[in-house]
Amino acid sequence: ISSPHCIPAKDQKSEGDSPEENKFEEADEGQQGFAIPLPPVTPSALGEGKKTVWALIPDLKDKLRLHQKRAFEFLWRNIAGSMTPSRMERNQKLRGGCVVSHSPGAGKTLLIIAFLVSYLKLFPGSRPLVLAPKTTLYTWYKEIIKWKVPVPVYQIHGGQTFKGEVLRQRMKLPSGLPKNQDVLHVLDCLEKIQRWLSHPSILLMGYTSFLTLTREDSHYAHRTYMAQLLKQCPGILILDEGHNPRSTKSRLRKALMKVDTRLRVLLSGTLFQNNFGEYFNTLLLARPSFVHEVLKELDPKYETRNEERSTQFSLENRGRKLLIDKISVKIDSKKAGERAQALMTLKKLTNKFINVYEGGNAEELPGLQCYTLMMKSTSLQQDILIKLQNQRPVYKGFPLELELLITLGAIHPWLIKTTQCSGVYFSAEELDDLEQYKFDMKVGSKVRFVMNLIPRCLVRNEKVLIFCHNIAPINLFLQIFERFYGWRKGREVLVLQGDIELFERGRVMDKFEEATGPSKVMLASITASAEGISLTAASRVILLDSEWNPSKSKQAIARAFRPGQNKVVYVYQLLANGTLEEEKHSRTTWKEWVSDMIFSDEFVEDPSHWQAPKIEDELLREIVEEDRAALFHRIMKNEKASNVIRGKGMINSAA
Repeated sequence: ISSPHCIPAKDQKSEGDSPEENKFEEADEGQQGFAIPLPPVTPSALGEGKKTVWALIPDLKDKLRLHQKRAFEFLWRNIAGSMTPSRMERNQKLRGGCVVSHSPGAGKTLLIIAFLVSYLKLFPGSRPLVLAPKTTLYTWYKEIIKWKVPVPVYQIHGGQTFKGEVLRQRMKLPSGLPKNQDVLHVLDCLEKIQRWLSHPSILLMGYTSFLTLTREDSHYAHRTYMAQLLKQCPGILILDEGHNPRSTKSRLRKALMKVDTRLRVLLSGTLFQNNFGEYFNTLLLARPSFVHEVLKELDPKYETRNEERSTQFSLENRGRKLLIDKISVKIDSKKAGERAQALMTLKKLTNKFINVYEGGNAEELPGLQCYTLMMKSTSLQQDILIKLQNQRPVYKGFPLELELLITLGAIHPWLIKTTQCSGVYFSAEELDDLEQYKFDMKVGSKVRFVMNLIPRCLVRNEKVLIFCHNIAPINLFLQIFERFYGWRKGREVLVLQGDIELFERGRVMDKFEEATGPSKVMLASITASAEGISLTAASRVILLDSEWNPSKSKQAIARAFRPGQNKVVYVYQLLANGTLEEEKHSRTTWKEWVSDMIFSDEFVEDPSHWQAPKIEDELLREIVEEDRAALFHRIMKNEKASNVIRGKGMINSAA
């Protein structure tokens, strides 16, 4: 395959192109055009005589659980048209993108590994491309090693990760290779893509790397070359946590829609995120033909319209609007009949290409107990939060900076000082006065709760996982733990943030998972660490912030409540009573109800019945008996999220 002729003028550069990449120009001159072999649509001779595709992976089949085996067959029926090779060619019209929506921890990675290994045996030229968030790449790396995948997997690393590894191995580089790290990174990408194209194999990379490599504004031939290959070569596209690029304006989503294959598998533990507009975008990303299926079902004039003249953009807008007007609005209706009819229509549109499994591994794990704690604010917090809440009429809502200040102030008043926008709402004197309270645990109700919980967990030999949005609370807790316990970052206290490169992230997680290691607490960014990773060493999970999107909290909990957990997991959602956080909680409860209504075969009760006032957690009872008057306004056990604690006879209904 030769690269296209696309040489920049001497002074012409694109933002993001490395100056050192000029070294590639001479090699690119004179190369014009490239040809990409089409992926096969009929199975290879290897499939002849096989009853079903299960015969292709006898070893891996035994490692799959029942729900994974059903999903494996679902994937084959959607991607290949049949489980039987002899029927696939005549069932080509049935082939199309699909969604695997299994609860977090249900083993989606192993499922996809088994599917791709079998698919490559039957379609060796299919060139699978697996894309995943940065947070889950280390999980893929470990799973590929664990299951001894029998086909080559080429992983393209992001620049930061690659350079970090190059620096560690710099002395091992053979003489004659360029020492510039940017050039080495480009060479590494080109080499892996070439190998992926030359023989049956899998290409794995993060979404950020994909977006970088598929940029359309580069003037360098090798970059344009890689962009064209990644858009035109994949025969099947796997999108792990594919609900993330769901915004209509997302650059990543636009790039993914340009990948020239209709055979896509979108993986998600939390498919419905915020609203039906985003839900439509997610399903369209998995199944590009979904827009026509929606129009055919919901637009009475679809058959008479000349759709060939419509742009993809206009088709998407019309399909999205129809889904919202004819389904979303009715599902939100108080009329039961109207709601039921809308749900039936939606399921008719999606059932054939969405495989749902909500069982998780609850039946195999010791238990899960989720509590929502409505915290009483201290007098200092009340003064701050009331002042911020009163700004709402002025702004007709909550600007992001105001929401940030409320979130931080609800944790500890001193955190207000860490923001640049605090000066808009508070005087310099007020902010200076907060400095004296930095290490006063009594003035911040959420910090006080954490500090009441930690020593009790130490006595019980339990590790704690603390999630929050912002870096400021993480830094404050690091200082508090060092001041009061003498704990050091990287030893007793570990931190997971978005700026940590792949292998360093893996080392941090492995250190936390060491049963005999010194770690006690993990402080984690919920944005950077709430998907696809395992932190089962923790049996206590604290959610410091409230969420607009309930799936984030669900994903965070699933870091501890997943296969490998041998203790009951207790979750504490901390909310400041009477603030924006309480409103967010009510809104997310409704979103969760909508999600359950979409995917459940049975009626889901009103979300107000999901909370029950009872405390089964002995540790929490101790804190309540000691400090209830000062700390808690109300404590609720989420009966829907919680389940049986094995061996203690707890049931799933309110007492």
